[in-house]
Amino acid sequence: MSYLWCDALLDPAHAAPLFTEAIACTQRSGDHLYASYVNNLAGVHALRAGDLPAARAYLRQAAQSIRIIGDEDGRVSVNMGWVLRQDNDPRSARSSFEEALRVSRRNGDRYGIAYSSLGLACVATDAGDWNRAAVLHGIAQAFLDPTGQPWEELEARYGQDSLGQVRAQLGQEQFERARATGLALSLDEALDVASGKALPA
Repeated sequence: MSYLWCDALLDPAHAAPLFTEAIACTQRSGDHLYASYVNNLAGVHALRAGDLPAARAYLRQAAQSIRIIGDEDGRVSVNMGWVLRQDNDPRSARSSFEEALRVSRRNGDRYGIAYSSLGLACVATDAGDWNRAAVLHGIAQAFLDPTGQPWEELEARYGQDSLGQVRAQLGQEQFERARATGLALSLDEALDVASGKALPA
């Protein structure tokens, strides 16, 4: 299953009325679990279309539905992290990615850990924390690789842009060394670094 609920299968030209209809159905039925799925998907679609206010509104509704049923889902926090980053709010974006990481760590969700770590790598890049960004990219890839799945299109684009900046700043040799450090960390070490602890010496 796609980390972003397979929204790539939707025809962008016809998606908006489908989302409106689906969300209305969840409101009539009171199905909060499905409401979280549909609003999350609608939020990702809006993000990809560049409509940040709509993306934020949909994702807030998704988070509210999850809270109502007492569940946890790191996907919504990851997607909100991207919205906040695109909206030039790095502190809130980092907090959202960190929340997704905590949930994913508790749930043993390797996809969630990979995507959270990628978000944190991009935020570190934005802050000019080049070495940490390279290590976090290694951590993100280390968690994604065992799944056998590629990055989703949106994250692949963000990740490649971040990697290009980090490589340009560190130089190829230092970049590869830092990224390899992230790839080689143990599970606990990787999660500690992604959670904000000091990089290994």
